[in-house]
Amino acid sequence: MSYHVFTWFLGYAAFAVSCGSSIACLIKNRKGNEPSVHKPGVLPTIDLVEEVIYQANAVGFMLLGVGIITGAVWANYAWGSYWSWDPKETWALIVWLNYAAWLHLRLTKGWRGRPLAWWAIVGLFVTLFAFVGVNMFLSGLHSYGEL
Repeated sequence: MSYHVFTWFLGYAAFAVSCGSSIACLIKNRKGNEPSVHKPGVLPTIDLVEEVIYQANAVGFMLLGVGIITGAVWANYAWGSYWSWDPKETWALIVWLNYAAWLHLRLTKGWRGRPLAWWAIVGLFVTLFAFVGVNMFLSGLHSYGEL
């Protein structure tokens, strides 16, 4: 179980980096700076920030995939089935599919810039709901943090 929890936290951290970089991308775009121009003492180029967003989302997506697999193995050991559509499992899948769609649009459709930056910011809120909100508002097999 420690691998399951550890990979999820690392995935969450990657998505937090992506969100922070997305905010930097929006600030950089708002100022009207050219993507390839870098001035000392200011934010990095938009190209570099977008690459950080992409890399962070790719790493987070991979870590969440590993987290889902290790969680399924643990669930089978603990509860006798790999998947039970528990709210935490369902929201884990929603988060994973959200970033799968983000990566798909960037890699196959060539999306860049503001739309994907906003998507990454909203994606962190979806991720935070899966992490905290599900435990607070929904009950199921993962109801260890209920208030």
